[in-house]
Amino acid sequence: IEATRSPAYSNEAVSDEHDRRLWRTLADTGLLAAVLPESAGGGGTGIPGMVRMLTEAGAALARVPLVETFVAVSVIAEEHLSAVMTGELVITAGLAEHPSAIASPLRLTGRRLNGITQLVPYPLSADAVLVPAVREDGYEVLALVSLSTARIGDQVTTTGEPLGVLEFIDAEVMQICDAADRARTLAALFSSAMLCGIAARALTMTAEYVSGRAQFGHPLATFQAVALRAADRYIDSCAMQAALWDAAIAVAENYYDSSRVRQIVAPTKVCDADGARRVVCSAPL
Repeated sequence: IEATRSPAYSNEAVSDEHDRRLWRTLADTGLLAAVLPESAGGGGTGIPGMVRMLTEAGAALARVPLVETFVAVSVIAEEHLSAVMTGELVITAGLAEHPSAIASPLRLTGRRLNGITQLVPYPLSADAVLVPAVREDGYEVLALVSLSTARIGDQVTTTGEPLGVLEFIDAEVMQICDAADRARTLAALFSSAMLCGIAARALTMTAEYVSGRAQFGHPLATFQAVALRAADRYIDSCAMQAALWDAAIAVAENYYDSSRVRQIVAPTKVCDADGARRVVCSAPL
């Protein structure tokens, strides 16, 4: 894991950009291409491959926009996918539903985008952003737009993740996608995968610590209270994984706006977010 300063010692982001070296490695080893459709030259692993990779990224706390990129490549046209495969095009996504964005969403007039959106990850190092926007007829779509056309402001977070405020003034849109609900569904699923990876890694670190640390001449793991607490967190982690893969299979096998997908993805995000909180907060590290 790349060494960066802890956000606990600063109210600034741990870095202004994503881990470019890791992103280059993902592209050079074909991992980015593996999840893309075979028709675009990818490996065709699809949703299961994305979920698996995001779980591992969460376990490593990888500072790369994988969630945003995987959402984007699932909805944009294939003409842009070759640049994503090679790592030349880094796409982020502004899908967080900030109150200001709900009250005053981005407006799309023809192929021109206007307005302000917030909580956009990695705005200074990505090349393009996928954002929801409302057309003149009131219908919500997704707009892929170059970040070179946006005015970017910093936002302070408690996690150290670099976020930004984007302002668009008659910005020309690269592509328009009719897939706003699909993108939000995928973002929830992919975020759940990251949470599962984080919880699994925290559980492993906990097991290593309580097995190696001795108190009163005995490993901490032999104490009943510690063992029971660790067992509860193991159950949490298993439940998170089960919910995640149930949702991933539902998304992979059903259409994105089917009733089964709608009923399972959102509860999975809630389950995994709560489970990750319990696992990480209970880890005796």
